[in-house]
Amino acid sequence: MDFKQIRYFVAVAEAGSFSAGARRAFVTQPTLSAAIASLEAELGFAVLERHARGVRLTSRGGEVLETSRSILRQTERLKTASGGKPSGRPLRLGILPTISPPFVAQCIERLRALEPARSWRTEDAPLPKLRQRLANGRYDVILTALGSAARGHRQLELAADRQTLAVSARSFPRGPVSPEILAGQPLIVRVHCEQLQSASRILDAWKVRPRVVAQTDSDARALAMVAAGLGFCLMPDSFEHPEVRMLHPEGVDLTRRLGFEWVRGAAHGWLDRELGGP
Repeated sequence: MDFKQIRYFVAVAEAGSFSAGARRAFVTQPTLSAAIASLEAELGFAVLERHARGVRLTSRGGEVLETSRSILRQTERLKTASGGKPSGRPLRLGILPTISPPFVAQCIERLRALEPARSWRTEDAPLPKLRQRLANGRYDVILTALGSAARGHRQLELAADRQTLAVSARSFPRGPVSPEILAGQPLIVRVHCEQLQSASRILDAWKVRPRVVAQTDSDARALAMVAAGLGFCLMPDSFEHPEVRMLHPEGVDLTRRLGFEWVRGAAHGWLDRELGGP
């Protein structure tokens, strides 16, 4: 039995499912499932029961959860007793600015929870610079849209989103989106979108010529303008606004895989040990 098995078990029990537990623990679901299975084999009994909506604790699993939480608390106390000194220089995290702020905050929170005493620093950068700075050592890890991993790099996928048509909830009805709906409509362009060229090719293929009324590198501003009924905008469905509806255009599937990428051995191997990944 090892510490990771305990941490993974607590993550699943508290999240309520293996998929949510894997995201919370920053591991792939197969890795987490294997660790739980190994834990149960060593204990000699099941700690979790699977059901249609996730998992539930067995009667003995509840006892194990309390013990596991106690172990994690004691571990944190030991770290505090040792002085709580930061583990070397700050962890340098590069972030793709087109990822939704709540998801970014959630990822930083979970990353920080892996080692609370470690200091960290973030910096936004467009996709090409993120990859360049990761390769030259300026960043230890990047939170980005994942593609094919370069040689010597490791990745951990955490979520996915897709390009949608953001429209005013007051102006557009629910239902499918066709080229006719877009023709002549005012368009708000997110100039920092890494999928901008692909989205433009779709509009060209539809022979749609919307009227560009605004160009911005601020997702918050684009959402506010859409909510006010000033135009529509192509943006990921991971963004939310109470007065904006995200519609999926017919025949359009611009999906992003979001997650961490780092160079094997970065941060003295800490990322390899804590995040794993292929």
